[in-house]
Amino acid sequence: MARTTSAKPSLIPAILALLVLILFGYILFSDLKPGSSTEHDINPPIEIIDTPPPLAIITQNEDILQKEQEAEAFVSQLAVATTEPIIVNENNNQFVRHDSIIVLPNGDEQTLAIKDIIQDGDMADDALFYVHNVTDRDVQGLWGIVQTGLINKFRQGLSIKGVSQNKDMLQAVIPANADEQLPSGLSSFLGKILSSKVDSSYIYNFNTKKMGRDSNVIHPGQQLVVIHFSPEELKQIYQFFSEQRNQETETFAITD
Repeated sequence: MARTTSAKPSLIPAILALLVLILFGYILFSDLKPGSSTEHDINPPIEIIDTPPPLAIITQNEDILQKEQEAEAFVSQLAVATTEPIIVNENNNQFVRHDSIIVLPNGDEQTLAIKDIIQDGDMADDALFYVHNVTDRDVQGLWGIVQTGLINKFRQGLSIKGVSQNKDMLQAVIPANADEQLPSGLSSFLGKILSSKVDSSYIYNFNTKKMGRDSNVIHPGQQLVVIHFSPEELKQIYQFFSEQRNQETETFAITD
């Protein structure tokens, strides 16, 4: 009986496996060699931008300090010291100082210092006064006179340079309804101020040359209303109604 010869294993699979390993090793080795990577042109080219300056955090304390500086500058220029007489008429109501000389609007060119009109020796040297010539348009009485005066003067603003980096015009917008009661029924910030000013107002009759203090009696074309304000009161009004920022959020700005 003939002996059957066993089949010899094929070397082809082993050779193919060896070739695959050699090819894989070559590819891996080529990627690791310096300078072996392929460079490609990018169109459009990538523009390299310089590193931006660092960010500075404007904190709540800095914001409050800025508002205080603005208020100080605004009030200091609200009534500028001058030796020239100030004309006060129905179209030119003014904030003046205690030693300001005004021309009374009765046609005979009378001049008088504010401190002589009010005759109050206890008044501080830095006291300011809003002076208003009563007209037939003052249908809301002294309350409306003071309210309108504050709204107009603060909204009109003052051009002051070097106080704020962002603006040269300092102003505070007082809403027309800012004097109304709060939803809780309590008096508003402005309402409290107007109430106190009505009760402490000076009313000078430039025809009879007499001072009155009755806030319910005003005569158009005959009287000059003089309302006293301390600089601190006016600063508080400016800060209250100037642009408000969210005090719970930090504001970021790029420094120079």
